[in-house]
Amino acid sequence: MPLAIIDGPTIAAGESLSDGVDCSGGEIVRITVPQEFTPANLTFQVSSDGNFYNDLFDAEGDEITVTAKPNTGIVIGARWVRSVGFIKFRSGSRDHPVDQKVDCKFAIAIETP
Repeated sequence: MPLAIIDGPTIAAGESLSDGVDCSGGEIVRITVPQEFTPANLTFQVSSDGNFYNDLFDAEGDEITVTAKPNTGIVIGARWVRSVGFIKFRSGSRDHPVDQKVDCKFAIAIETP
């Protein structure tokens, strides 16, 4: 299946939560982390319509968390990606966010039908 690359989202300097991006055209298969990223885990907010976002948790009540390191690509093979229409990235967790020192623009690869 072909890949489409989404330019973004961006976590602004001094913030921990990104803007939202539309991933409804496929399933997320990779996240590219910029070299400027202040190290932290990534957690997520998701939306069906791009307007109202909720923190992403699994059925056991655990926050969906991905380990992120600067200047890396993260392969995503988890089932939760099938539930994403629109997504925001958070550095750190809902309870312990990590502000970024500079603007950090990610890229998302989605597998399209």
